[in-house]
Amino acid sequence: MQSAKSNTATPFCKVCFKPLKGYDTNDLFEDFPICSKCFQAMEPKTITTKIVGIKATSFFVYNGKVRDMLYQCKGCADYEMAEVFLSRYKSWLRFKYRDWFLVPAPSFAEKNEKRGFNQVEEIFRAIDRPYLLAIKKTDNVKQADLNYVQRQKIGEHLAWVDGISVHGKKILFVDDLMTTGATAKACVKLLLEHGASKVEILTMARTTNPKERKESKISFTQKLLQIVDKLKKRKENS
Repeated sequence: MQSAKSNTATPFCKVCFKPLKGYDTNDLFEDFPICSKCFQAMEPKTITTKIVGIKATSFFVYNGKVRDMLYQCKGCADYEMAEVFLSRYKSWLRFKYRDWFLVPAPSFAEKNEKRGFNQVEEIFRAIDRPYLLAIKKTDNVKQADLNYVQRQKIGEHLAWVDGISVHGKKILFVDDLMTTGATAKACVKLLLEHGASKVEILTMARTTNPKERKESKISFTQKLLQIVDKLKKRKENS
């Protein structure tokens, strides 16, 4: 029988494992599983682009910190790390996409079974919306092993899952990382072909390309988080 969690346990950052001290405004803001220092090291920066005319949003630049955290989650099967990535955005995301359905980027089934979970599904579980597992990989193709031209043909390795309907639904296609955007393009094409009424793309991080990137202004949510971080520092220094 699993024992209940202690209410007196000191919360800690799941990235650096240092103790977390609560905010004065706990009734307004959630307790995050990542400290402000580690969060800033992830280089939070809302980036918006258009992929085949579809709005695509990412929250972090794919830097060394994000790479290491994603490897820990995905490569080392660290289930606990999955909730960290979007923890500071989840309230806003739940409000914005409250009537959408999520379609995760397809992952080869055998990899998920070996890891014990699908990291994309777990990262975006923060949005608390239903998943439609509409698209699958037909073979074990690893994007990292493909060059740019080969990546653009990724659609040849994807297929629609029989019995899944997106007709008339607003669909948020989610993935952990965007590089060339080839997977997003192929999946968006399938979603529109199968009758989705509206599609957007949301990725946790993306590699940066200054020629095509449009950085959005800092969001209201991020401003609030910055204010809370300042209040925390004042409390610690007082």
